[in-house]
Amino acid sequence: MKNRRFTIVALACAALFAGCATNVKKPTAENNPPPAEAFSKFTSFELKPINTVEGCDKQHGADVALQTIEGQLKSRLGGMIAGWNTDGAKQANPRKLVIEPICSDAKLVGTHARIWGGAFAGSSAVVLKVRYVDATSNRTIAEPVFYQRANAMGATWSFGATDRDMLTRMVDLITNYTSQNYQAAVGGPTGL
Repeated sequence: MKNRRFTIVALACAALFAGCATNVKKPTAENNPPPAEAFSKFTSFELKPINTVEGCDKQHGADVALQTIEGQLKSRLGGMIAGWNTDGAKQANPRKLVIEPICSDAKLVGTHARIWGGAFAGSSAVVLKVRYVDATSNRTIAEPVFYQRANAMGATWSFGATDRDMLTRMVDLITNYTSQNYQAAVGGPTGL
């Protein structure tokens, strides 16, 4: 009887800790290389929705995470490139740059899971690749990778606030990379 209880408890603990695991494919470098050319060489810009078809490994809460990121990108990055589109409309030789975020991996622990499961719910993490493509030649100008993570214990103490802040930090990385590479091709951090 004692052995049976021990086995049940051990299996329950193993299942609980297995649920904690956050296995996200992190980038290997701390910095993204510069694009092939500065984005200011283009006169119009298009921001596409997040591509989840090209090998996106969606873990628990990924859809919510990607929806939140996409909404923030439309607002912040979309607003920035709208200004660039207005300036570029005056130029004679039009060139279009298509910006396509691509999901590599995502896991978001929700507030309820964080409150009830605490650190046992695991860490949240997101990895996105952003493809910048010259629409005329179909040539990839840049393909930086961005990574953000919310530590399980920190997210527990903040009742999930750091899980949500991670999504905003992801948008910051992408928006900053695009902005910093507008005048000159300089690259930028991956967020690792």
